[in-house]
Amino acid sequence: MEQLKLYEKPELKKPCLVAAWPGMGNVALTAVHYLKDKLGATPLGELTSTEYFAPTGAIVAKQVILPPERPDNQFYYYSSPQCRNDILFFIGSIQPVPHREYEFALELLKIAKMWGVSLVLTTAAAPSDMSYQDAPRVFAAPNDPELLKKLMEYKVHFMGEGNIAGLNGLLVSAARGMNIDGICLLGEIPFFTAQIEFPKAALKVLEILTKLLGVRVDFLDLELLAAQKEKEIAPLAQILSRGASAAPEGEKEAAAEEKVVPADADKDVPRAVRMKIEKMFRDAESDGNYKIKMQLKEELDRWGLFDEYQDRFLDLFRRI
Repeated sequence: MEQLKLYEKPELKKPCLVAAWPGMGNVALTAVHYLKDKLGATPLGELTSTEYFAPTGAIVAKQVILPPERPDNQFYYYSSPQCRNDILFFIGSIQPVPHREYEFALELLKIAKMWGVSLVLTTAAAPSDMSYQDAPRVFAAPNDPELLKKLMEYKVHFMGEGNIAGLNGLLVSAARGMNIDGICLLGEIPFFTAQIEFPKAALKVLEILTKLLGVRVDFLDLELLAAQKEKEIAPLAQILSRGASAAPEGEKEAAAEEKVVPADADKDVPRAVRMKIEKMFRDAESDGNYKIKMQLKEELDRWGLFDEYQDRFLDLFRRI
């Protein structure tokens, strides 16, 4: 493939593909980067295609806006010395632009089949009303009912229904269409950490992921990072808790009814989308169901609007 630049051409033994992209709580990238580094995986190559990506903002460093960064889509491999399945890693630095995700997933899966991959594993986050001090649950979402039996052997919960945003979920879905088994492991995170690294969830996901892969790594560094981050987010959790007790009953419901789409809203975002988001906020405020809030978060991310609505989104959880 012209868009695949290889550094090496190793012989891989029935490899599993472990893939990750940025997502809520940075769960996916934290878990997969940690596993790749601890196993000492070797750089294999990169996807050089840029047609699926476009800058959506600017990065400022030392008071200066930097030029746009090109997407970084890297492959790594790990050869198992125990003659178990080898591991093919894929780590993407950014998600593709809206409406090109599926095409990109298919391109990646074609490369995976070229290496003989028969199992795709991804990870993601599952926002909930949990306390940041609780032990996160791990949810498993396979793309075939037969995989449910295998997953019964592990300490995982199952998603009855819902959505998994981005390629961390879409890749597993697309894999089924190419007759490839796939599982997405979702680490539970508190809603308010959606835009904050929450390695505690990545740690729990990694405990299951390593068992599925049949590898063992030292979790100490990740455990230390999780403990450090928990201390850092404690003040934010206290602020949200105080805000919940101070908020007058019914205040948010009344405010929601008064919200209107501003006439000078971003012209790149259709007015119909703004109206849909307003309805989703009202539904989330009246129902309180975490799945509804997840869908709202996905819609905001889809249109690059989370920063604009961030304060209002966090208000949804101040009564937790």
